[in-house]
Amino acid sequence: MKRKFRVEAFSGNTLVIETEDADKDHVIVRLEGSDAEIKVRIKEITDDAVFVEVGGDIFKVHLTSEGILVNGENSLVNRIVEILPIGVTGKISSSGPGKVTYRKGEIRAPLSGKINEVKVKPGDHVRVGDVVVLMESMKMITEVKSDVEGIVEEVLVEPGKAVNKDTLLVRIKPIEEKEKD
Repeated sequence: MKRKFRVEAFSGNTLVIETEDADKDHVIVRLEGSDAEIKVRIKEITDDAVFVEVGGDIFKVHLTSEGILVNGENSLVNRIVEILPIGVTGKISSSGPGKVTYRKGEIRAPLSGKINEVKVKPGDHVRVGDVVVLMESMKMITEVKSDVEGIVEEVLVEPGKAVNKDTLLVRIKPIEEKEKD
């Protein structure tokens, strides 16, 4: 599965990396728009660190509230944010036990985690792609974006609240094409 991440350095520089599963033990990492790749292997995951093999060298990566430590040293990385595709637009799944019904304008949690920040309030006008909520999971921040243009009707979460995948976060009343004119 391909994934994208925005890596933010303490210097203020940012870059976008893409990852893709190569096989059951390896992930391919590349800069967005580049053909150059690095094959990375997760050797071990413990309660407080991840051991990663890159080019035959093993690195201990430890996530702390102050930042990311590599082999006990501060790294240049301030934070890593996963870039998720914009949510389901107007799709309604079949209902039944364990099924979640998606409706246009219902912004749901793409993963389980903690609400870090709510960027909107009822009455706000949002466009497709606007960030409405920041979530934290496994020390990474994920931007949750609007899938419609409209007016925020209801915010159902608050910072610090733990949510499960598919929890309804924000309800937006879509603006129909004729209303935009």
